[in-house]
Amino acid sequence: MYDIQFNGIFAKDLKLLVKERPDIPAPKKRSEKIEISGKDGTLIERDGTYEDIIINVPFNYMATQTTWAEIYRKAKSWLLSEGNFELILSDDPDYFYKVKDVEIETNERLSMRVGSFSANFLCDPYQYVISGKREYTPTEVIYNHFFKSHPTYAIRGEGICALNVNGNVFTVNVSEHVNIDTDRMLAYKDSEIRNTMVTGKYEDLYLLPGKNEITYTEGFDVKVIPNWRCL
Repeated sequence: MYDIQFNGIFAKDLKLLVKERPDIPAPKKRSEKIEISGKDGTLIERDGTYEDIIINVPFNYMATQTTWAEIYRKAKSWLLSEGNFELILSDDPDYFYKVKDVEIETNERLSMRVGSFSANFLCDPYQYVISGKREYTPTEVIYNHFFKSHPTYAIRGEGICALNVNGNVFTVNVSEHVNIDTDRMLAYKDSEIRNTMVTGKYEDLYLLPGKNEITYTEGFDVKVIPNWRCL
């Protein structure tokens, strides 16, 4: 039986049946058409980014006359929770989508016992690799088999640490530990923002497709959460 996992919960656990495997749209490149007087056609300017995608998932459920509304209430609570969650498709369990928002279409009562509705998941354009969520040593992630990724670096130690990624130097004033989140462009320790304690460009720390070189100041412990992704 086909299923999805969202927010760590499977649809079947809420007595919801995914009617069919959802169609997955290909991400669209962000581009701008530029018309130049005296020149045929147009120029296309791209910034290397992609638009979000929407994944529509249709659900059915069967209940007794007294539990029909209760199942739908639980479905709404599950799908409309606030936060950034992950969507995993049961036939592609090693990858996930980052979900930004969910909208539920009208709930149809097909009979006294059967209900049907669809949910639209607004997702980041990339698929993310589940194994890319854990910590690795820098030597374990020097080769990136996927697209350019935005890793998080976890640095432990005391003093000034110079993190060198592909020849780009990023310095961090470390007190016990600090995380460098290149996707959100944040440096933080626990819940405290430490952006004033760093020097350099976050985008210089991205992991490029293919081989990467990562070095850092001796005496520090550095781990990398690579956040591998692909289209």
